[in-house]
Amino acid sequence: MTRPVRFIHAADIHLDAPFKGVDATDARVRRALVDATYESFERVVSLALEHAVDFIVLAGDSYDSRDKSFRAQSSFQAAMERLAGAGIDVFVAQGNHDPANGWSAGLPLPERVHYFPTDSVGRFEVERDGELLAAVYGRGYAIAAVGENLARGFRRDAGDPVAVAVLHANVGGDPSHEAYAPCSVEDLRAARMDYWALGHIHKPGRVADEPRAVYAGSPQGLNPKESGAHGCYLVEAGPGSVSETFHPTASVSWVRVEVDAGRLEGLDDVRRAIRETCASIRGEAGTPVVARIELVGRSPIHADLARGTNAAELLAEARDEQLAAEPWLWIDRLRDRTSPTLDLDEVRAGADFAADFVRLVDEVLADTAAVASLVREAAGPVEGAVGVVDLGSSAAEIVERARETCLDRLLADGETR
Repeated sequence: MTRPVRFIHAADIHLDAPFKGVDATDARVRRALVDATYESFERVVSLALEHAVDFIVLAGDSYDSRDKSFRAQSSFQAAMERLAGAGIDVFVAQGNHDPANGWSAGLPLPERVHYFPTDSVGRFEVERDGELLAAVYGRGYAIAAVGENLARGFRRDAGDPVAVAVLHANVGGDPSHEAYAPCSVEDLRAARMDYWALGHIHKPGRVADEPRAVYAGSPQGLNPKESGAHGCYLVEAGPGSVSETFHPTASVSWVRVEVDAGRLEGLDDVRRAIRETCASIRGEAGTPVVARIELVGRSPIHADLARGTNAAELLAEARDEQLAAEPWLWIDRLRDRTSPTLDLDEVRAGADFAADFVRLVDEVLADTAAVASLVREAAGPVEGAVGVVDLGSSAAEIVERARETCLDRLLADGETR
C-alpha cells in the first residue's frame, strides 16, 4: 500500500428528523431546525471531498423514518452523485429507522453506492490502481426491530490488508437505547476486524481500543437531550495501524444550563445573568444554539419570578435580543426552579396557618399516588406553561413549587391565621 486507506465514518444522519418538543415559534429557528439534518449531512459530504477520501461508510439510520420523505431521498441522491463524481464509493448499512422494507421513491443512485445485504454479511473490496486497499463488511436491517446478534456473522478474510466492519447495533447493552442487534465487545473482537464503524448511539466515541470500535454519533443532535459534540470521523487505516479524528458537523447546537440565582436580588440582575449566560454559550458553541436555561437556588427574586407575567416578559425580551446576535441563540425554555429565602423547618414548627399548610403538603408529598393525582388534575395549566416557565419535570417538584408559591403569598400578605 502506498498510503493508508482514508475514509469517513458517519451514522445516524436522520434526514428529515422533526425535532419534536421544541418551542420553535420563531420562523428562522423553525426553518433552521427543519434544515439542520440536511446541512449537517452536506458538511459530512464536503469533508469527504476536501480530504479526497477513498470511501464513506454510513452505519445506519440515514433517514429518520421508514417511510422516508421524497425531499430526504432526493437530497441523499444529490449527495451520492457529488461523491460519485469525485470517485468516492459509499457503503450503506440500513438501521432501525430506515430498514429495507420501508417505502422508496425509486430514485436511481450511482454505481458507487453500495447497500449491504440484510440477510447476511456482505463484503466489498476497495481498490486503487488495481491494488486491493481494504475490504468493507456490513449488514443492514430488513425490518425495524432486529433482536438478532448480527456481529456474530462477521469474519475477516485472511488476505484483507485492512478490514472495516459496518454495523448499526447496541454494543454492550446500553440501557438508554433500544437493544437492536445486541452484541458484546468480545463478539466484535472475534471477527478480527481493524475498525468497527458503529451506528445507533448518537454520542460519538470509542467502545473499545482492541479492536478499534467507534460510534460516530449523529452529525446533528436531534433534540434538547442530545447536547455536546456531533459530527463524524475521518479514519486512516493501514496494516496494524488505525487512527480516527473527529470533525464537528452540527448545524444547530443544543445546550442546557443552570444559572445560580442565589445572589440575584432583582429582575434586572436576572436579565443581566441571562445575557451573560447566553454570551458564554454562544462563544463555546460557534453555531446557532437552542438553549434551555434553568434558574436555580434560594433567591430573593423567587417571588418576582413566581408571578408568571414577569418570567414571560423576561423570556420574550431575551429571545428578541439573542436572536439579533450572531450566531443567533434561541431560548427554548426559561425554567424557574428557584426557591424562596425562607426556612421551611421554621415555618413548619409554627402554630399559624402557614405552618398548618406546610404540614398538610408534607402529608401529600408522602403519598405518591396522591401527588400524581393532584398533578393530573392540574395538567392543563401546567402544560400551558411549557415554553415560558416550566414548573418542574416531576409530580413532586410541581407540588413543591406550588407550596412555595403559596407560602410566598401567604407570608407577603402577613396572613398567619
